[in-house]
Formats: sequence, C-alpha cells, structure tokens
Amino acid sequence: MMRMATRKEIEDAAAELSEPVAAQIAALRADMAELGAVVTRLGKERAAGLKAAAQRTASTGYAKGEEAVDVALAELQSLEDELAAATRRRPFASLGLAALLGFLVGVIFRR
Repeated sequence: MMRMATRKEIEDAAAELSEPVAAQIAALRADMAELGAVVTRLGKERAAGLKAAAQRTASTGYAKGEEAVDVALAELQSLEDELAAATRRRPFASLGLAALLGFLVGVIFRR
C-alpha cells in the first residue's frame, strides 16, 4: 500500500526544488540588470555620436551660409561699382533711366 507523505516531507521536497529555481531567478535578475546597463550605455554612446554629427553638420551648413552671403555681398559690391562707373560715364542717360524707372513704378503701384 502506498504511504502518504507527511506535510513536513512535502515542505522539505518543495524547499529542495525551490532553492535551484530561486538561484536561477536571482541569476536572471542579475543578467537583466547587466543587460539594462549595457543597453543604457549603448544608447548614451549612440546619442553622443548623433549629437556630434548634428553639430558638425550644423557648423558646416553655417560656414557654407556665411560663404554664400560673402559671395552675394561681393557681387552686390561689384554691381554697385559698375553702376557708379556707368553713372559717371553717362550722367544724363542715368538720370533719364532713373526717371523712367520711377515713372514705371508709379504706374504699376497706382493700379
């Protein structure tokens, strides 16, 4: 006939089985904490890299923008110099052209 296990025997057997499981759970928790730290570190490194790349791109764009402004200002200065020279060469033609442009602007904005 089968003998029934006592409550103490059942508790002892359960304790024997739960000890390895508890150790595995503790190991899993430690592994998860380590994995979280690694992911955090990688995320911070990636964010720092992206920030540096964005700063490089911004400063390159800023430098190109300054260069374009300098070129535009040089062109405007050249155009101004040419206009001044043409005005000195033909003062009456320049005065007539200015009057004509003023008249055309007046006609356009009157409507």
